Amino acid sequence: FFVVSSGINAEYGGKLGWEYRQVLAGNQDPWCLESIHYPRSNHARPHIIYTMESYRIIGCVDCMDDLHYINYILIKSGEMGRCRDCGACFLCLPHPEPELIWQDHH
Repeated sequence: FFVVSSGINAEYGGKLGWEYRQVLAGNQDPWCLESIHYPRSNHARPHIIYTMESYRIIGCVDCMDDLHYINYILIKSGEMGRCRDCGACFLCLPHPEPELIWQDHH
């Protein structure tokens, strides 16, 4: 990763975007989009997907290696969804600490 000098901040009049300030503060994923590889899931051990909205659209790439497409699944908060090809289960929950993600002191 790169380090920003104070000269770049001065070039833009001291105005850096919210996302950029989050990265500088150490939050490498300010929009909670990083995927985490988990072992194969089932209804007893679903993948936990956090959302700050009432739903989340996810793409299952856990399917067989010979498939050349992504299964997109729309899951409402508090509900479980399942991939139609591989059977992987996903549970969508509200994010536990949304105020920490959206806080901006500038």
